[in-house]
Amino acid sequence: MGRAERLDKFTTLLEAAFEADSGTAPYGEYENRPVEFITEILGFQLTEQQIEICESVCTNRETNVQASHGVGKTMLSSCLVLWWVLAVGGLAITTAPTKRQVIELLWGEVRRTHKRLNLPGELGQTFLRLTEDARGFGFTASDTNSNAFQGVHHPQLLVIEDEACGISQDIDEGASSCATGAQNRFLRVGNPIEPGGAFEKACKQSHIRIPVWQHPNVAWAYEQQEDGSYRLKKDVAAALLDEAGDIRPPHEWPDWCPSDVIPGAVSITWIEEARAKYGEGSAYWQSRVCGLFPEDSAQSIVPRTWFLAARARYDANPEYWHKQAKVQRYRFGLDVGDGGDSHALSQWLGPLLWKAHAIPTKGDQEDVTRAAGLAIAALRETSGNIHIDRGGCGSGAHAILKEQGYSSTGVHWGEAARDPAQFLNAKAEDYWAVREAFRKNEVAIAPLGQWEDMLMEDFAGTHWELTSVGKIRIEDKAKTRKRLKRSPDIGDSVVLGFRQPPIPQPRRAPAARSNW
Repeated sequence: MGRAERLDKFTTLLEAAFEADSGTAPYGEYENRPVEFITEILGFQLTEQQIEICESVCTNRETNVQASHGVGKTMLSSCLVLWWVLAVGGLAITTAPTKRQVIELLWGEVRRTHKRLNLPGELGQTFLRLTEDARGFGFTASDTNSNAFQGVHHPQLLVIEDEACGISQDIDEGASSCATGAQNRFLRVGNPIEPGGAFEKACKQSHIRIPVWQHPNVAWAYEQQEDGSYRLKKDVAAALLDEAGDIRPPHEWPDWCPSDVIPGAVSITWIEEARAKYGEGSAYWQSRVCGLFPEDSAQSIVPRTWFLAARARYDANPEYWHKQAKVQRYRFGLDVGDGGDSHALSQWLGPLLWKAHAIPTKGDQEDVTRAAGLAIAALRETSGNIHIDRGGCGSGAHAILKEQGYSSTGVHWGEAARDPAQFLNAKAEDYWAVREAFRKNEVAIAPLGQWEDMLMEDFAGTHWELTSVGKIRIEDKAKTRKRLKRSPDIGDSVVLGFRQPPIPQPRRAPAARSNW
């Protein structure tokens, strides 16, 4: 089905929804009481913030919710769909960035609740129909554009943007243009993971923020510090953390420490693992734990918005990027861990960052061999050149690869740059080349799985600065470690991998022998 046909399809669906039909909402006594409908009819327990959202949707034309991870935002949206159709007797339209988010998340919750309680109405994968006037349905925002919303109006309309941070300005404006009636309602809800979009602009006007700290699963365990941060209470920390400071598994907790009051929601275990893995200054922590939009720093070597744009470029047209990369050789970068840091390996194919991952070091005599083995396994799968920082432990891994005949280039980041007038050293020059490629939209990033957020934080948390004579340098690694709470190992490997392999020089003819 082509794009024009998809637009026609969704426009037809939306317009058909407004062919009015008489009917009485079966739960009409709850028309202005969404909280009671959700707790008494649907049987859900609501947090204080969820109650605030329900009351806002009931009384305000627009409600924006920037929420942390695992606080029940999608579940609440599904409950509001059921309330709007079955109690208000109106039309509920939901949209989200991807098909999975529409079908499996929000409408998955609608289907489970509807079937569990045997509620009235005809139920489909992404629709609920009581009458032609009282109904709800969802569609994927990426399948359409603002034209599908034009001309769609209803006296009792609820529009919900789920995972709103992924909704474009064009789609958001189209959806907003529908909810013009006095009794119309517009709800945007999502993790505030990306600044600068339509969701952040709406939240700047007004919003309800839901950090994790007030959720029943964790509120009992944390207290706010003088600097505004949250830490486990002393007695809770003593009971739940082991000698290394890691969270114990829930079955080892004492009886006075409850695990999950609401199963499947945010947990202490997840919070403490996120703190250790990403650090409190990271975008991951700010958005998914605190419910705040992360801020880009002008000093970041690759700001988060540039990184997210590079990921989006690949998703928008993977065939194009594979075509650009097809004639290129693989380039690898290996950062050899030292003193507890991880070994990290990256894999570039032309302008496409194809893979990146890391393995922990063990601190034994086999660590260098283990790092070399990580590189050898990748080079056996796909041949190419690998760059290794040969300072410190990297020299051993570089030697092993050279001895076994692999194309390995040793790099010493402390050496002079090729352009010493602009850069303090080779490291600054290599990092700046990566920055410029991101800035000029010359590179793309394939899905990196669990390493994606970590790489984004490595780049955002590594800052550049100017020396007293105006040369660019990368800040001392101790500053980066303090900011990230770890070493930017994956970031280093990606920068090494981006480095172009040396151009083979033609062999010179031997000099003529002198008669002198």
